Amino acid sequence: MQTNNRSEKYQEDPSYYQKNESITSNKQTPSEQEEGKKTSNDQCCGSKRASYILKGCIFTAILLIITALVVLPQVFGGLTSSGNNDDKARLPTPPSTDDPPTENSLPHKNNTFTPDPRLHQAFYGIDYTPHGTLYQQNCGIKYQDVIKDINILRQLTTRIRLYGMDCDQASLVLKAIKQLKINMGVVLTLWVDGNSVTYKRQYNAFWNLLKEFGGDHIIGVSVGNEAIFRKQIATNKLIQLIKDVKHKLTQSGYPHIPVYTTEIKDLPQLIPEEDAVLDNVHPFFAGTLAKDAANWTWEYFYNVDQFPTLLSAKQLGLDRAQTKPAVISEIGWPTHPKDRKVQAAEPSIDNQRILLETFVCEANRRQLPYFWFEFKDQPWKAVEFNETRESYWGLFDKDLKLKHARLPNCQVDQWQKGNHTVIQPEPLGSVDLLDY
Repeated sequence: MQTNNRSEKYQEDPSYYQKNESITSNKQTPSEQEEGKKTSNDQCCGSKRASYILKGCIFTAILLIITALVVLPQVFGGLTSSGNNDDKARLPTPPSTDDPPTENSLPHKNNTFTPDPRLHQAFYGIDYTPHGTLYQQNCGIKYQDVIKDINILRQLTTRIRLYGMDCDQASLVLKAIKQLKINMGVVLTLWVDGNSVTYKRQYNAFWNLLKEFGGDHIIGVSVGNEAIFRKQIATNKLIQLIKDVKHKLTQSGYPHIPVYTTEIKDLPQLIPEEDAVLDNVHPFFAGTLAKDAANWTWEYFYNVDQFPTLLSAKQLGLDRAQTKPAVISEIGWPTHPKDRKVQAAEPSIDNQRILLETFVCEANRRQLPYFWFEFKDQPWKAVEFNETRESYWGLFDKDLKLKHARLPNCQVDQWQKGNHTVIQPEPLGSVDLLDY
C-alpha cells in the first residue's frame, strides 16, 4: 500500500515543507506583473509560434510513419502472396507432449527409419512398459518416447503386452502403431490391485480406447496380472470381472477378442472361465542355472499350463483344435545385481544372453507362444517393490542401450491383423497316460 508522500517526507524533516511554503508565498505586486508582461510578450510570441509549427511537423511525421508501417505490408504482401496472409505469417506451433505430432513432424517421416542390424524380428512377443506410467507419480509419459520405443520394438516382434491403462499408455501405443503404419498386435491389461477405484479407472479407460480405436490391433485383454498370487483379490471375484468384460465385449461387437487373466495360482478354477491361460514363467526364481533354464521351462509349461488345458478339453469332449491355448506371458532373466542370486540363478548380462540363445529360437521351432520379459529396464521398480532385481530385466537399459552384441535371428510366427489364433506346441506327453 502506498503512503502520502507529503506526510512521509514531513516525518523525516518537519522543516522541509515549511521552507517550500515560504518560497511559494513571495508573490509579485501588480505593477511588477504589468511590466513583466510587456517584456515577456515581446520575447516569447515569436518563439511560441515557432514551437507550434515544430510540434505540427513532428505530429505529421509520426502520422506518416504509422501509415507506412500499416499500409505498405498489406500492399506489397498482396502482390507477392495468395490466400490468408495472417496464416502464412504465423510460425508453426511445436507439438505438445499431450497430443501426438502430425506425421510430417515425426522423426521418421513416411514410416522410414534406419534399421539396427543387431535386431531381428525373432520374438513371438515382448512385454513393454513405457516410462512415465505411474499414476501415483502424476504420470509423465511422452508420445515421442513411445514412438522411439515402438520403432525399436517393430524390429523385434509383431506382438507386445502392456501392464495397465493408466497415464494414457495404451492409447499412445495404439496411436504410434497407427501413425507408423506397422503390423503389431497388443495385449492390454486392466490392472487389478484390490482397490475398486483403480479398477474402475482402468475399466473406463479401456472402453473409451475401444470406442476410439476399435479392436483391429487388440489381440487380447488380461483382467489383472498375478492379483490372486499377490492376495489382492479372491479367485471368485476375479472370475466375475472376467465374465463382465467378456459379456460387454460381445455386446459391443467384439466377441472375437479373447479375455483372460495372467495368473500362476488357482488355474483349475480359472481355466473354464477364460479364453486362454497366461502364466508368468521364470526359471530364474526356480533357482536354475542359466544353461538349464530353457529345459526347465519346457517341462514347467507342459505340466502347469498346457496339460491342464488339454485335460479340460478332453473332459468336455473337445478336440485339440478346441482346446484353450496356453501362453507364457513372461520369461526372462535379470542382469543386475550380481550378488542377488536365487540358489544357482545369478543375475548377469551373460546369463540373460544364455537364456536368449537357448530359449527363443527353440520356442519358435516348437511353436510355443511367449512374451519376453522385458523390453527395457524400469528403474522405478526397485523403489516401488523394494527389490533391486525388478528394475533390470530389460534387453535394453533405461536409455535404450542394447545390452548384447546381437539378439537371436530366426523365424517366428508373425501376427496378422484380424488373427486371434494362438499357436500351440505339441505336448511333451500324452493326456491319456497321465492323471490330473
